[in-house]
Amino acid sequence: MQIVKEAIEFNIPHVPTIILMSLISWTLIFIVSIIARKNISIVPKSMQNFFEIIFEQIFNLADNVIGKDARKYYPLFLGIFFFIFFSNVLGIIPGMISPTSNINVPIALSITIFLYYNLQGFMKHKISYLKKFIISGLPLWMFPVNILIFFIEIISQFVRPFSLSLRLFCNVFAKETLLGVMASLIITFLLLPGMSKTIVIMPLFLRPIIIILAILIGLVQALIFLLLSITYVAGAVKAEH
Repeated sequence: MQIVKEAIEFNIPHVPTIILMSLISWTLIFIVSIIARKNISIVPKSMQNFFEIIFEQIFNLADNVIGKDARKYYPLFLGIFFFIFFSNVLGIIPGMISPTSNINVPIALSITIFLYYNLQGFMKHKISYLKKFIISGLPLWMFPVNILIFFIEIISQFVRPFSLSLRLFCNVFAKETLLGVMASLIITFLLLPGMSKTIVIMPLFLRPIIIILAILIGLVQALIFLLLSITYVAGAVKAEH
């Protein structure tokens, strides 16, 4: 059975729908940022106060995990969090699709983080970064053990992008599917003749609950992706290997 999607498929020439939705997410972030910055004041109010709380929590989390070098990664972490959150909740707007419900977007984000933190590790520690993948101090006769550990660590590194992307994709896709099913049920019940009002009201009642859950899921998934990204960057750049 084919599930009827709630979202409208935009037919703009040479612009895939998921690219368009991603651009809309970035546009919303840009507009909200301009509005928040326009009314900035010494004493924070309303939107400024809300964003300052979010910024402070992200900065404190990065500082606690990474340390004194965390400041240089603030823009990355802010961009990750806000793009994923806005993309996750974009699908609750009728006619829109969450970009993160397409597996290509989570994979692209995960690969970007994977390449970035490994590049940062090599830039900071040079060839010594490879020591991260072995156990230092083992006697020479246990060299085969280190070889085995090295390959296991390399495999675990390449698994990270897949686990990151699948976790985000599956949760957001489930939310999109639920919203689409509820919309389809509402339309179907309304068009059927002689349908009981109670049955018609049930999908209408459940839909707002699912939307609230979708917002919470979107927030949680953005936080999980952010936390794992901070952890991966910390593991690459911190001196203790």
